[in-house]
Amino acid sequence: MPSRKVEAIARLLKEQILAGRYAPGSRLPTYDALMEQFGVTRPTVVRVLDTLREEGLLTVKGQRKVFVTQRFPHHDRYVWVTSEQPGSNEWSLFLAITHEVIERGETGITGQVSALVGVDGRANNPEYRQLCDFEGRGSAAGLLLVNSAMIYLLPVLQKPGLPRVAIGAPLPHANLVALDFAGLIDRASARLLEKGRRIAVMSPHASKLAAAQECLEGYGQHPDRVFTVHAAPIGCERLTELMFDRRSRPDAIFVMDDNLVPPLLAGLERAKVKAGEDVYVLAHCNWPRPLGMAEGVEHIGFDVREVLCAGKDLIDAHRAGAPCPSRLVPARFLGELTRPLSTATDATVEEKTVHP
Repeated sequence: MPSRKVEAIARLLKEQILAGRYAPGSRLPTYDALMEQFGVTRPTVVRVLDTLREEGLLTVKGQRKVFVTQRFPHHDRYVWVTSEQPGSNEWSLFLAITHEVIERGETGITGQVSALVGVDGRANNPEYRQLCDFEGRGSAAGLLLVNSAMIYLLPVLQKPGLPRVAIGAPLPHANLVALDFAGLIDRASARLLEKGRRIAVMSPHASKLAAAQECLEGYGQHPDRVFTVHAAPIGCERLTELMFDRRSRPDAIFVMDDNLVPPLLAGLERAKVKAGEDVYVLAHCNWPRPLGMAEGVEHIGFDVREVLCAGKDLIDAHRAGAPCPSRLVPARFLGELTRPLSTATDATVEEKTVHP
């Protein structure tokens, strides 16, 4: 643990670096000059410089030549934080795709974007300790927090600190990036009515089924021509097959959860029905990783890159002292994306996401 003297000197040099006294890329004073300036020994100077190097403020070139880094993580590091773990029941495709986009450097954000996964608030949790370190040192531009009960209760987030953005739902001391689910359902309903007279809606969530039915009926669709199917990934294949083993089979399907797309396609195959030819299929997705595109499925959904960039913009506005109104990210069809699709395949994400 650094001594108080090391912490004090490191804090002073850090303030000077961030304030611009030492320009990015410039050389720091020599060891001897720092020893004389602060009246300390060489080992103390070494520990001070090690502390600043760990924060990403310094780099070493050659023998004892210490330079200020060109970019400071305090200004351009954005940290995405979730309490969920890959493979858990709560590890959704939205989380899996966001995490993969960050890991592959496809966010579209200028600067560093890193991910803390499985943050649970325990003192022995490495990710939580790292989050506390970011907060304590101020060594990030801001935090992109995926709302959950665990994130809401994390001790380190109970007081204002680094600029924060909550994704999905409000959190204390954080600006908000929300997803326009109402707009998604409205636009999807309009598209479905262009494509079919008998519409099936599939979702594991009763509230979303009710919202879709209400919207379709609001557009004038007769209730007898809307079939709501409460389906989970397990059993969806058989339910899909049964839907087409009847006279009043649907001619358009709205899949409101992308976890249902693979079993739905398997069910269509068993029923000898082709998406895009025999039945119109519109599925919710998380861009840029739509499932089933090659099999004839059309998609509407939220671009996780757009969500991250909206959060980054709010963090930057907060740091600049500008107004930070909540952002509502719209649902988009393929032709409306502001960034091109990635070359990653459906299987890349499906292999990482076991649970709905």
